[in-house]
Amino acid sequence: MKKIFRILTVVGFLGIGAMTFTACSLDSEQSNYKDGSEPIKTTEELKATVNGAYARMTAEFYYGRDVIVFSEARAPYMYSSDRTGRFGNVSGFALLPTHKYAVDTWLQIYRVITNANKVIGADVEGSAINNYYKGQGYVIRALAHYDLVRLYGEQYVNGAGVSALGVPYKTDPSNADEKIARATVKENMERIFEDLDQGIVYLKEGRDNGAEGNSLVKERINYAAALGLKSRIALFFSQFDKSKLDVVIESAAEAINNKGNVDVLPRSGYLDGYKSEGVMTNSLFELAQSGTDNQFTASLQYIYSIGTSGGYGDLQWNYATVDTVFNPKDGEDIRAEVIKLDGAKDTEALRNTGKYVSRSSNIRMLRVEEVMLNYVEAQLQGASNGDAAVALDYMNQIEGKRVVFKENGTEKPKSFSTITMDDLKDVRQKELMFEGFGFEDAMRWKLPITNPKIIANEDIGDSIEFGNPFLAFPIPQKEINVSKLEQNQAYK
Repeated sequence: MKKIFRILTVVGFLGIGAMTFTACSLDSEQSNYKDGSEPIKTTEELKATVNGAYARMTAEFYYGRDVIVFSEARAPYMYSSDRTGRFGNVSGFALLPTHKYAVDTWLQIYRVITNANKVIGADVEGSAINNYYKGQGYVIRALAHYDLVRLYGEQYVNGAGVSALGVPYKTDPSNADEKIARATVKENMERIFEDLDQGIVYLKEGRDNGAEGNSLVKERINYAAALGLKSRIALFFSQFDKSKLDVVIESAAEAINNKGNVDVLPRSGYLDGYKSEGVMTNSLFELAQSGTDNQFTASLQYIYSIGTSGGYGDLQWNYATVDTVFNPKDGEDIRAEVIKLDGAKDTEALRNTGKYVSRSSNIRMLRVEEVMLNYVEAQLQGASNGDAAVALDYMNQIEGKRVVFKENGTEKPKSFSTITMDDLKDVRQKELMFEGFGFEDAMRWKLPITNPKIIANEDIGDSIEFGNPFLAFPIPQKEINVSKLEQNQAYK
């Protein structure tokens, strides 16, 4: 049975400090019953505030829809046709500082960070259970700032990398007096890993002392999930700092060693697994939704497909056929069944009809297959602590449960004898598409992106290349007006 424990009485404030350049737009509206700046003093209040952070993460402006769509709408294989006026400006790299997508997601992520900061700063005894909740707070704060960096940071622009402007790193649970400024991406990266490491220490302590509870519960961040998220974040930063490749290997290996009852989804259960409203057997972490607790018309299901429920279906396949990516010569790939003709007459197009097929589907935040592929990529890119045999085994575990060759009435699972970066890129794209990785993977691999919306954008041309200033989202104008932050280059 799915459960999500939240207290949703919302009490908020928005102050404007004259001439102090305070972070007033970094909205500290609370998602729990405790108002004001008074510290949390009980375990019950601590738990409620952690649950408030998860609740805010499921909102449409964050992982409930937009952050996943921002990546997929800018992926090489998908774009928004703007059929109902949704996400076309994202696919066309045509956002402005006043546009809703840039503004709402910025605010929502900082609201999550506010909850995390209240958890971290709680005035409670240092027990295993309290530190376990604080561990979740640290990891949530790290993940939220990482998400801000990958959207609003200028790390892709003009080859600036970690010397580029990042985002304000918010650590104060109130926001009336805290002065903010944009840190560099390097400074953001360092703070993110500090938070991850502290969170992992607390989560391991909690697990070792029984605070983690039932290992079947994956709707909260546990020790293995924190390590898996660290491998994701380290892989992102490894394109600018090669030392992070070793961090990918270390954290991915530890996550897999502590994954418990989680395993690669079998071919026979692949399609049905994504129809499930419960936690998938290959998940390390999910955000819970249900039939009564979901984003409804603002859900991923509505934006991905039209189907029989009357979804919007703005996002569609960017190629003429499915075979462009899933070549039948490479075997029968169950993942190709996710993409089908959807809609009728003038609305018909190839769309994702196999992932997020229900508005009440859990948000699949972290799968064991992603963690395995993080390890494989780091090993292929030259990590000093990687094991080629382990990387090969991970690839074969995944591909052997996705692709078969049929000969004389028998099925033979696909198997690699050696692997290359081209193999990894192919498998990773097929495995993780529609889950929020497409754009970041393309940038890490420095791939050009083209789609009809980009071609129609006179400021860009036929494709957008690594280095283009429009790869970074604009800082919301309302934030600049209040906090005097520097705007990104493309929008000055």
